[in-house]
Amino acid sequence: MGEPTVPGTFGSTAPLRGGPLVWATAVAMAFAAYGIGLASGRSEMLLAAGLGLAVPLLFAWRLEAGVLLLVLARPSLDVFADRSLASYHGLALNPASVLAVLVIGIGVPYMVEAWRRLRTAPVIRLVLLLFAAIAVPGILVAPSTGGAVTEWLRLCAVLVTYALAYLAADRPAAVARLLAAIVVSALIPAAVGVGQWANGTTHTVGDLNRATGTFLQPDPYGIYLAIATVAALTMVLAARGIWRWAAAIVMILAAAALVVSYTRTGWVMVVLGAIVLGLVRYRALLLIVPVIVLAALLLPGVQSRVHSVSQTREIQYGTGNSFQSRVTLWRENLPKAQEKPLTGLGLGAIVQQSDTQSHVHSDYVRAVVETGVFGFFAYVWLLVGALVGCLAALRWARRSRSVPLQAAALAGIAASSAYLLASGDSNLMTQSAVSGTAWALFACAHAAGRLGREAVAPRPLRPTVARRLRMLGAPGLRTAAYSVQRATR
Repeated sequence: MGEPTVPGTFGSTAPLRGGPLVWATAVAMAFAAYGIGLASGRSEMLLAAGLGLAVPLLFAWRLEAGVLLLVLARPSLDVFADRSLASYHGLALNPASVLAVLVIGIGVPYMVEAWRRLRTAPVIRLVLLLFAAIAVPGILVAPSTGGAVTEWLRLCAVLVTYALAYLAADRPAAVARLLAAIVVSALIPAAVGVGQWANGTTHTVGDLNRATGTFLQPDPYGIYLAIATVAALTMVLAARGIWRWAAAIVMILAAAALVVSYTRTGWVMVVLGAIVLGLVRYRALLLIVPVIVLAALLLPGVQSRVHSVSQTREIQYGTGNSFQSRVTLWRENLPKAQEKPLTGLGLGAIVQQSDTQSHVHSDYVRAVVETGVFGFFAYVWLLVGALVGCLAALRWARRSRSVPLQAAALAGIAASSAYLLASGDSNLMTQSAVSGTAWALFACAHAAGRLGREAVAPRPLRPTVARRLRMLGAPGLRTAAYSVQRATR
């Protein structure tokens, strides 16, 4: 018989479920939602409350089920951004915003209840540091308090997603399911994008007709597809059987949609991710990737998009159509960091102070301008910590000889390297659909490292837990909460 495990610990066969605090929060959310619905006297508000409450109840019943739903659904919800489930006193509630609020509401109690386990995450203290550096000062000094609160909630939704995904991936099988869900989540957005290209319903941006899929703009869409493509490529190389072929289908579809999105940053992310995989394990990629890049450069649309790097025109929505225009935005906004170097100008200040509502197209520039020096270093530290955590995860996953753990760690390394690069010329910090997927993947990799370490060098059970198991007469009791045999299942 296998050694006993404790529910709520890594390696436990029992899925993590909500405790008293989580269920009390879910009940409170139910009363609040239905109270607002009844007070408004509108049937659509009651319907929205009923649909919305299914999410926290699912999370409370089984955390992994809620996380899988979140990962699968979020990338497709922006297609409903201009449609509201309901409105209350002028506040429109679209599906994406409702899901973000619900995830934060039910996620924070989960983090409190499972803190002993959550604190083993490589970047969780950095996450808290980021909150401390950004939350209160960023809201208090922002030009628009409402806009700052909205940006803060988006950031919270991304980081809470990381915490919940890390907690949910508590077994090798759960790690495999989470990685598969991240890859499969690209199926609908990619299919919609390819359909737009085939039917001629793409969005005209400058001189190009660019696919946007289920997103509002082509750049976030392409960056999301790049993350999914890198994760799918890792599964193709590391997985076995039907999972490899399923990942190959998603990878081909996502790559095709990425091409017709004409997102240069996304293209570079995929190339960098593949090269990183080649350097870490799959040496053949170092020969294959340059050949594919040269073949892609023969495509007329790709050639035109690459050559536009040197152009200085700006596209209609004012975010800059070339690298040169982005450099201009950086030069214009960086001096603003001197106005309030410690606290920054506040979340959302760059867009709110711009005459054209232009984004700065760099998370690093945005961090130093809007959150100050401390926020900038916290953000950079957070991204670097994510990559370092993935590298450490691969070391333990290799020693455990578990295929799912190694695949998750490899995907995390490739994606975090690409994300570090993309953050330099993109607005990802509060992009819930893009960064939520990326941080769920990082959490999957970090959890894989934790599981691998528990398999190779198990930690002894706490004395109180060991005594409880002895009182229950648990057979084959050892002072470890995990086993190598379980890790390789």
